Amino acid sequence: VNYGTSAAPIGGVDIQVSVSSHGLFEKTTKVCTMTVKGDGSSELGTCEHGKFGLSQRNANPPTIDPSTVVEIGKTIYQAIKDNQPTLNTTVDWAGAVPKGVTSWTQLENWKGPSQSESLYIEFKNFVGMKLTKFAWRFAWKYGGDMNGVGQYVTEAGIEIDTAYAYLSEH
Repeated sequence: VNYGTSAAPIGGVDIQVSVSSHGLFEKTTKVCTMTVKGDGSSELGTCEHGKFGLSQRNANPPTIDPSTVVEIGKTIYQAIKDNQPTLNTTVDWAGAVPKGVTSWTQLENWKGPSQSESLYIEFKNFVGMKLTKFAWRFAWKYGGDMNGVGQYVTEAGIEIDTAYAYLSEH
């Protein structure tokens, strides 16, 4: 998404993380979303339940257009599923770059990484025992430009602070 203008584009991308816990009687999933932008700013969105969706990209864009911003990478993360970690931070990342750019490395002057404050999701069973606690920070590089034009985002994802799962109920 372009949060700037055609002359001074600012790329942005929504990053969504989900954590699911499977207790004795039920399975619960919680979701948290953050918008990160090429100027280094961010906005924390909904952090409970969400609607999943993926954007469609053109595999062979004809030309590079700095004013049209497209998402690259992966914007939705299943961090923990059934009390087991599933996140691979080397490939689970996203970015917002000019249309026609096939790799964020085609841009220059990246800054950061920038980080959000630590967030967490915790699941307890019906007697109040902690089953899962997952704490993370959203992190991203920003400010990349194409020949001095625009401010884009890359390597947007999460950094894990704490991952705890009590496995005996699963």
